[in-house]
Amino acid sequence: MSSFDYKKALADIPHKPGVYQYYDSDDLLIYIGKAKDLRNRVGSYFNQDSQFNGKTRVLVSKIRRISFTIVDTEIDAWLLENSLIKKHQPRYNIMLKDDKTYP
Repeated sequence: MSSFDYKKALADIPHKPGVYQYYDSDDLLIYIGKAKDLRNRVGSYFNQDSQFNGKTRVLVSKIRRISFTIVDTEIDAWLLENSLIKKHQPRYNIMLKDDKTYP
């Protein structure tokens, strides 16, 4: 499947609020998300893939690098995620629209 070692990447991610970014093999930003606990949220993508729809499984299969930004609160994470999505418009944020709105 992938040469990406998500367990090694997860070891560097703290249990803190923040925003995470997924990059593909071309180092293109493909998804931005927020979390109140970065390690738990990012880890959930790799541990429970049977719960995800097809598009999310494809997203996970394309991840080759993860970066993250730690913030003070969950609200800060939401605001940062919102501005980054508007700025970069990653492919999978557009494809995986949910009930969130980005005002």
